[in-house]
Amino acid sequence: MDSLLGQWENPEVLLRPREAARLLGVTERCLRRWAHEGRIRAVQTPGGRYRYPISSVLQRLGSSSQQPPERTSALYARASRRREVERQLRVLRRAAQEIGYSVLYEDYDLRGGDQIGEGLQRLILLARRGLFRVVMVTSYSRVSWLGVVDPRFLHLVFALMGVQLVVIDPFKEPSSSAELLLDFIEIHERIAESLRSDARKMNREILHALRSLQRRHRIRWEEE
Repeated sequence: MDSLLGQWENPEVLLRPREAARLLGVTERCLRRWAHEGRIRAVQTPGGRYRYPISSVLQRLGSSSQQPPERTSALYARASRRREVERQLRVLRRAAQEIGYSVLYEDYDLRGGDQIGEGLQRLILLARRGLFRVVMVTSYSRVSWLGVVDPRFLHLVFALMGVQLVVIDPFKEPSSSAELLLDFIEIHERIAESLRSDARKMNREILHALRSLQRRHRIRWEEE
């Protein structure tokens, strides 16, 4: 139990170059130079990409307890397609600028379903370390699957870390048909093993119907 708790207390969060550079207020070229000079630690992924451990970034910032300026924010987007993620981030950057918040960090998840994506996990861990004052999202459904979690709970989770959740358009951004189907399919796949035999049969029929809908509309979605 102690070892599991330790993994949660001190996870090795790896930041992408643009994320680390944004937090440190430098360019990615400067960040690479620091890594070559040994002034910041960098690790290489199996795919050959460089990532920067949050512990090393925090050292460069001074300490993990350093208080950020009052009007600093992080942006988060979630969708099944990169184009939609980029659209959400553009909306959030514009909104942050309009209300006078500087953007220190951006993250996203290319996924649906009811699991917490890696991007949101990183965001929560960084919020817990007090690196920004506000987390901005376009709608509740981007933080919680279809917005099914009570919004008050989402606000409470971030408030406990001293961070305010700002939702630009809480209920007017429904998921697309493609995203809804992907979410439903993933959830029914995940619950299949925990069902009794009679329920598994019904679940297979639901999955068959959902996949048929997905095949029927795939061409139209690809053309959009």
